[in-house]
Amino acid sequence: MSPDYRTRVRSINLHTAAVTTILRVVDDDNDGCETGGILLGSVTSDHADVRHVGGPGPAAIRTSDSFMRDRTYAQKLADYVYDLDRSIWIGEWHTHPSAQPIPSDRDFQTYRTLLCDPELEFNVFIALIVGRLSPGSLTTHLVGWVCTTGRLMAAPVHVKNLTAFDET
Repeated sequence: MSPDYRTRVRSINLHTAAVTTILRVVDDDNDGCETGGILLGSVTSDHADVRHVGGPGPAAIRTSDSFMRDRTYAQKLADYVYDLDRSIWIGEWHTHPSAQPIPSDRDFQTYRTLLCDPELEFNVFIALIVGRLSPGSLTTHLVGWVCTTGRLMAAPVHVKNLTAFDET
Protein backbone atom coordinates (compact mmCIF):
# COMPACT_ATOMS: atom_id res chain seq x y z
CA MET A 1 0.00 0.00 0.00
CA SER A 2 1.32 3.42 -0.88
CA PRO A 3 1.80 6.16 1.74
CA ASP A 4 -1.24 8.27 2.56
CA TYR A 5 -0.82 11.60 0.76
CA ARG A 6 -4.52 12.34 0.52
CA THR A 7 -4.40 15.87 1.93
CA ARG A 8 -0.82 16.95 1.27
CA VAL A 9 -0.53 16.95 -2.52
CA ARG A 10 -0.59 20.64 -3.37
CA SER A 11 0.88 20.85 -6.90
CA ILE A 12 1.41 18.86 -10.07
CA ASN A 13 4.71 18.78 -11.95
CA LEU A 14 4.20 18.00 -15.63
CA HIS A 15 7.30 17.08 -17.63
CA THR A 16 7.73 18.70 -21.05
CA ALA A 17 7.42 15.42 -22.99
CA ALA A 18 4.08 14.84 -21.24
CA VAL A 19 2.88 18.33 -22.23
CA THR A 20 3.98 17.69 -25.80
CA THR A 21 1.97 14.46 -25.94
CA ILE A 22 -1.15 16.11 -24.49
CA LEU A 23 -0.96 19.00 -26.97
CA ARG A 24 -0.44 16.62 -29.90
CA VAL A 25 -3.44 14.47 -28.92
CA VAL A 26 -5.62 17.55 -28.35
CA ASP A 27 -4.60 18.88 -31.78
CA ASP A 28 -5.16 15.52 -33.53
CA ASP A 29 -8.55 14.94 -31.86
CA ASN A 30 -9.97 18.43 -32.46
CA ASP A 31 -13.42 17.16 -33.50
CA GLY A 32 -15.72 18.29 -30.65
CA CYS A 33 -15.43 14.99 -28.78
CA GLU A 34 -13.60 14.45 -25.51
CA THR A 35 -10.24 12.70 -25.59
CA GLY A 36 -7.59 11.89 -23.02
CA GLY A 37 -5.40 9.23 -21.49
CA ILE A 38 -3.56 8.10 -18.40
CA LEU A 39 -1.03 9.97 -16.26
CA LEU A 40 2.05 8.06 -15.13
CA GLY A 41 4.67 9.11 -12.61
CA SER A 42 4.85 9.31 -8.85
CA VAL A 43 3.29 11.04 -5.87
CA THR A 44 5.49 12.43 -3.11
CA SER A 45 4.67 14.10 0.17
CA ASP A 46 3.62 17.40 -1.43
CA HIS A 47 3.33 17.02 -5.20
CA ALA A 48 2.54 14.70 -8.07
CA ASP A 49 5.21 14.21 -10.70
CA VAL A 50 3.74 13.37 -14.13
CA ARG A 51 6.57 11.99 -16.26
CA HIS A 52 4.53 10.23 -18.95
CA VAL A 53 1.05 10.47 -20.45
CA GLY A 54 -0.88 8.22 -22.75
CA GLY A 55 -3.29 9.07 -25.50
CA PRO A 56 -6.75 7.57 -25.88
CA GLY A 57 -5.69 4.42 -27.74
CA PRO A 58 -7.28 2.90 -30.84
CA ALA A 59 -10.29 1.35 -29.04
CA ALA A 60 -11.17 4.45 -26.97
CA ILE A 61 -14.77 5.62 -26.86
CA ARG A 62 -15.06 9.36 -27.45
CA THR A 63 -18.28 11.39 -27.40
CA SER A 64 -19.12 15.07 -26.97
CA ASP A 65 -19.55 14.64 -23.21
CA SER A 66 -17.53 11.55 -22.21
CA PHE A 67 -14.32 9.68 -22.79
CA MET A 68 -13.36 6.07 -22.01
CA ARG A 69 -9.72 5.20 -22.62
CA ASP A 70 -8.61 2.03 -24.39
CA ARG A 71 -7.70 -0.05 -21.33
CA THR A 72 -5.47 -2.52 -23.17
CA TYR A 73 -3.51 0.31 -24.76
CA ALA A 74 -3.20 2.10 -21.41
CA GLN A 75 -2.02 -1.07 -19.65
CA LYS A 76 0.69 -1.68 -22.24
CA LEU A 77 1.98 1.88 -21.79
CA ALA A 78 1.83 1.54 -17.99
CA ASP A 79 3.83 -1.71 -18.12
CA TYR A 80 6.41 -0.15 -20.43
CA VAL A 81 7.06 2.98 -18.35
CA TYR A 82 7.10 1.01 -15.10
CA ASP A 83 9.96 -1.05 -16.54
CA LEU A 84 11.57 2.15 -17.86
CA ASP A 85 11.65 4.23 -14.65
CA ARG A 86 9.15 2.73 -12.17
CA SER A 87 6.44 5.27 -13.04
CA ILE A 88 2.97 4.14 -11.97
CA TRP A 89 -0.58 5.11 -12.90
CA ILE A 90 -1.44 8.18 -10.80
CA GLY A 91 -4.41 9.59 -12.68
CA GLU A 92 -5.95 10.60 -15.96
CA TRP A 93 -6.27 13.57 -18.26
CA HIS A 94 -9.06 14.45 -20.63
CA THR A 95 -10.53 17.31 -22.58
CA HIS A 96 -13.77 19.19 -22.28
CA PRO A 97 -14.91 20.65 -25.60
CA SER A 98 -15.76 23.88 -23.77
CA ALA A 99 -13.59 26.41 -21.99
CA GLN A 100 -14.50 25.04 -18.55
CA PRO A 101 -11.78 22.60 -17.39
CA ILE A 102 -13.80 21.78 -14.26
CA PRO A 103 -14.66 18.16 -13.38
CA SER A 104 -18.25 17.25 -14.16
CA ASP A 105 -20.33 15.24 -11.72
CA ARG A 106 -19.55 12.20 -13.90
CA ASP A 107 -15.80 12.95 -13.68
CA PHE A 108 -15.90 13.28 -9.88
CA GLN A 109 -17.90 10.05 -9.55
CA THR A 110 -15.35 8.25 -11.75
CA TYR A 111 -12.48 9.54 -9.60
CA ARG A 112 -14.24 8.43 -6.40
CA THR A 113 -14.95 4.98 -7.87
CA LEU A 114 -11.27 4.53 -8.74
CA LEU A 115 -10.22 5.75 -5.28
CA CYS A 116 -12.55 3.27 -3.59
CA ASP A 117 -11.32 0.26 -5.60
CA PRO A 118 -9.07 -1.65 -3.15
CA GLU A 119 -7.17 -3.37 -5.96
CA LEU A 120 -5.97 -0.02 -7.33
CA GLU A 121 -4.63 1.22 -3.97
CA PHE A 122 -5.13 4.90 -4.81
CA ASN A 123 -4.95 7.32 -1.87
CA VAL A 124 -5.07 10.30 -4.18
CA PHE A 125 -6.08 10.59 -7.83
CA ILE A 126 -4.55 13.22 -10.09
CA ALA A 127 -6.63 14.67 -12.92
CA LEU A 128 -5.78 17.14 -15.66
CA ILE A 129 -8.62 18.66 -17.64
CA VAL A 130 -7.98 20.56 -20.85
CA GLY A 131 -10.66 23.03 -21.93
CA ARG A 132 -10.95 24.69 -25.32
CA LEU A 133 -11.28 28.46 -25.29
CA SER A 134 -13.63 28.31 -28.30
CA PRO A 135 -15.07 25.55 -30.50
CA GLY A 136 -12.46 24.34 -33.00
CA SER A 137 -9.80 26.48 -31.35
CA LEU A 138 -6.30 25.17 -30.75
CA THR A 139 -6.06 27.48 -27.73
CA THR A 140 -6.49 25.48 -24.54
CA HIS A 141 -6.64 25.95 -20.81
CA LEU A 142 -5.28 23.15 -18.58
CA VAL A 143 -6.24 22.80 -14.91
CA GLY A 144 -4.89 20.23 -12.46
CA TRP A 145 -7.05 18.53 -9.84
CA VAL A 146 -6.23 16.47 -6.75
CA CYS A 147 -9.00 14.12 -5.74
CA THR A 148 -9.47 12.13 -2.54
CA THR A 149 -12.54 10.18 -1.47
CA GLY A 150 -14.18 13.26 -0.02
CA ARG A 151 -12.43 16.20 -1.59
CA LEU A 152 -11.59 17.71 -4.97
CA MET A 153 -9.09 20.56 -5.09
CA ALA A 154 -7.63 22.53 -7.97
CA ALA A 155 -3.84 22.36 -7.96
CA PRO A 156 -1.26 24.44 -9.78
CA VAL A 157 0.47 22.71 -12.68
CA HIS A 158 4.18 23.40 -13.16
CA VAL A 159 5.85 22.42 -16.42
CA LYS A 160 9.27 20.93 -15.83
CA ASN A 161 11.88 21.04 -18.56
CA LEU A 162 12.95 17.45 -18.10
CA THR A 163 13.39 14.61 -20.53
CA ALA A 164 10.81 11.85 -20.29
CA PHE A 165 9.51 9.12 -22.54
CA ASP A 166 7.00 10.28 -25.13
CA GLU A 167 4.53 7.56 -26.15
CA THR A 168 5.03 8.13 -29.87
